[in-house]
Amino acid sequence: MTEKKKRLAIIASKGTMDMAYPPLILASTAISMDMEAGIFFTFYGLDLINKNKYGSLKVPPIANPAMPVPMPNILGMLPGMTAMATMMMKSWMGKAKGRAA
Repeated sequence: MTEKKKRLAIIASKGTMDMAYPPLILASTAISMDMEAGIFFTFYGLDLINKNKYGSLKVPPIANPAMPVPMPNILGMLPGMTAMATMMMKSWMGKAKGRAA
């Protein structure tokens, strides 16, 4: 009798750059552990696989606990802060040999 493979289902519902990586990392980790993995893209998560939108994903700095440098929300609301946070994230991913830069 064959043993059933463990399976993992991931739902990607956010369409921002900082939320694009976790489902992909989890899925590739599951596959490396000899599991089946599937990602279901829904709502704004569809932007991650849309050819016309994935190149313009942004990182919102407002109320984002994942930001490496804690930033008060009042600063995150200033014009240009989303563009700056996105540029920083792309730079970090480029330095880490990611494909975002």
